[in-house]
Amino acid sequence: MLPIINGEFGVVADPELRFSDKGSAWIKVRGIAKDRVRDNTGNWSDGDPLFIDILHGGQAAEHLFESVVKGDTITVTGKLKQREYEKDGEKRTVMEIRADSIGVSVRWNPAKTPKAAEANTSSPQAVADAFGAEIIEQTEAPF
Repeated sequence: MLPIINGEFGVVADPELRFSDKGSAWIKVRGIAKDRVRDNTGNWSDGDPLFIDILHGGQAAEHLFESVVKGDTITVTGKLKQREYEKDGEKRTVMEIRADSIGVSVRWNPAKTPKAAEANTSSPQAVADAFGAEIIEQTEAPF
């Protein structure tokens, strides 16, 4: 049984949308994950990077292709798989995630969904109106 992995990845290249011989869509997203490491002086730096191919199929692949570009951050849940292949007479190994679900992370930037783009997103009220939501004033965070 392949291990399940959950993680957040930076997108390092524009996603590649492809179609099988039977016309089924699938997408490959090249991702990067890296730890933040604190040295003995207390300074933070990037740890070793992990580059990984993230694969997803079906209608969601087409939606993802329209939603994600290089520089975005995505969250992924899927199965970790190692694949070997040969190129120019040399054996190579690549790690892949066969994604069950992929979402655009809003940790660092807002997601640009079609519905939000239709709304005038210059004000919180415009966004709330587009989504049929109500803005509730609160003096402190609920958590």
